[in-house]
Amino acid sequence: MQSADNLRQLFPESPHWHFSESRTGFPLLHLIDGNTQATVSVYGAQLLSYCPAAQEDVLWLSDDARFQQGKSIRGGIPLCWPWFGPHPNDSDKPAHGFVRNRYWQLTALTRVGDASLARFRLSEFDQTLYQPKLSLELEISVGDSLKVQLTTTNNSQESATVSSALHSYFAISDIGDIQITGLEDKPFRDAVNNNSTCLQRGPIRFSGELDRVYQNVDAEICIHDPGLERVISISGTGSQSAVVWNPWVEKSLRLGDMGKDGYRNMVCVETANADQDARTLKPGATHHLVACIQVKP
Repeated sequence: MQSADNLRQLFPESPHWHFSESRTGFPLLHLIDGNTQATVSVYGAQLLSYCPAAQEDVLWLSDDARFQQGKSIRGGIPLCWPWFGPHPNDSDKPAHGFVRNRYWQLTALTRVGDASLARFRLSEFDQTLYQPKLSLELEISVGDSLKVQLTTTNNSQESATVSSALHSYFAISDIGDIQITGLEDKPFRDAVNNNSTCLQRGPIRFSGELDRVYQNVDAEICIHDPGLERVISISGTGSQSAVVWNPWVEKSLRLGDMGKDGYRNMVCVETANADQDARTLKPGATHHLVACIQVKP
């Protein structure tokens, strides 16, 4: 693990970044671009916060989030890889893969144009969890918009299939007041209703638990939030699927780390390679899963 002190030696602090620690000692990277700020946990290479100038945080982080090794952090943008949801063949393996529960290596901090950029790498995996020789890199760019890019490279001599997601938790005023556009007329798998296949009619609105994997996604997705007087725009590349999720009351209580009524102030809209959008990489091939997030009035 790279401690905050180690990171300060490797990357001297500047007006554009500095380091701290969570209450349990996780190293945290703070990226700064003018009045825009973001916080990243080195554990999980997980964005925890993104505050554009003159805006409340775009990302939601649970008040009861666990900063504990071996546990995932509830909120921000956890990384799901190399499978999404339960493992397809082995129920004993962790849901959503294992990279969100690993310390990553910070390999670069720099300025690119008007943005601050951080690069993380994870190249050693427990072979009991995953066999193919793959390497994984995450790049986070913070400026007027937020760009998150997850890059998988197949270093083996055999093809490898990867399913993944940027599991983005967005902060909202109230789940009952928002709506989501950009997924109209798209087919989705409805996990709440026996994984039935349905077609989205009109904008998405919420009145109970919702857990859907949309396919054929080819346009910007927008969270319209009248309470915060803003629209959060999510666009992706290397992806034709998106996940929309809110656990509502009963599931929140079962999860145990959502916080009191936390479900009311969050919604997940995830840029993904899920279900039939999983990607098969030939030997030597690379895949980029990219989410671009921007706040509009």
